[in-house]
Amino acid sequence: MTKLLMLGGAGAMGSETTKDLVKTSDFSEIVLGDNDVEKAEKFASKLDDDRLSVIEVDASDVDDLAEKMEGFDIVASALPYRFDLNVTKACVRTGVDGIDLDNEEDQWDYNKEAKEKGITYIPGCGATPGTTNLMARRGVELLEEAEEVSISFAAFRSTAIAPGLLQTTFAEFEPDIESRIYYENGKFIQVPPLTGGKSVEFHEQIGKQEVVYIPHPETKTIPATFSNLNKVEVRGCFPPKTMELVKLLNEYDFYREEPISVDDQQIKPLDFIRELLLNTPSAKKAPVWAYGLIVEVSGTYKEKPAKVTLKNNHPSMDKWGGKSAYGKNVGIPLSIGVQMLAEGKIDKKGVKPPEEAIKPTEFFEELSKRGIEIQEDFERYAS
Repeated sequence: MTKLLMLGGAGAMGSETTKDLVKTSDFSEIVLGDNDVEKAEKFASKLDDDRLSVIEVDASDVDDLAEKMEGFDIVASALPYRFDLNVTKACVRTGVDGIDLDNEEDQWDYNKEAKEKGITYIPGCGATPGTTNLMARRGVELLEEAEEVSISFAAFRSTAIAPGLLQTTFAEFEPDIESRIYYENGKFIQVPPLTGGKSVEFHEQIGKQEVVYIPHPETKTIPATFSNLNKVEVRGCFPPKTMELVKLLNEYDFYREEPISVDDQQIKPLDFIRELLLNTPSAKKAPVWAYGLIVEVSGTYKEKPAKVTLKNNHPSMDKWGGKSAYGKNVGIPLSIGVQMLAEGKIDKKGVKPPEEAIKPTEFFEELSKRGIEIQEDFERYAS
């Protein structure tokens, strides 16, 4: 009898996690924690599973989170990344295992305390971070000596799919964000937005796209987990229209903090754009809903240069229900991770990244059962 608290389980990404949990898990109770109880109850009623119920949770309040976690065996969070640290604090305080979709850098500060409490907390178990971390680990394991990891992703969704995801998109192209870095020879090198362009061929639903440096946690966690690596970099892109938008936002300095006056009201330029997009129907539509992941791991095998390339593939929009062809790639990995955690298949204690805590082969097998394939290509070179 295992009780799960699923935070944000009725949201844009968390709803796909909940659907998969209903189909595949053996939790005795799945409680959706949300600040919008009415929305969550409507969603839960459609799934028609007696294990589902809803409670109100204020994720901005650590005390409230901790109180609501009492009595649960495990917590999963699909909340926007700005709540990740609060969820981690509450899990550590109550001594409950946890896992979430994204990552907030200060979460790692709770590693020692989580170990002392004997719990596991895994930040970033979605598509990227998440599946990409395990693709990187798999590539490292296949080589005798891994030297470089290059991650590329293409997140094909509408520009304003949800407030949290829109904020994530904007944040990744902020001009001066310190976390937009790559790792090389023991140093983290900060780079401007929209730089480091590289042409990448994703699966056929997405095709060839140019990816650029993106601030992602894999850039820091993977070198820490695999200390022999010389270079780690993450590049990504969104659909062409979204990329055009963020280029314009940077070109015309919409990221500036100084507010402007609009009808005698003071508003920051980016706040205006955000509200405009969230209230524009066309900004919620996209011709293609899909997720592309490619991880290249270079090094040596039997003393010769070698490279392992791992790519994902998944069912099309027609087979996977329109925008679910994007959301499932994010939500399903969280469902798999929380089930592995509940089943005792993850034994690392503390706050640990996916590549340190989760074995890739079993994780990929579970992805495959749900239609997400991770393909491997091993190349060896003469010298």
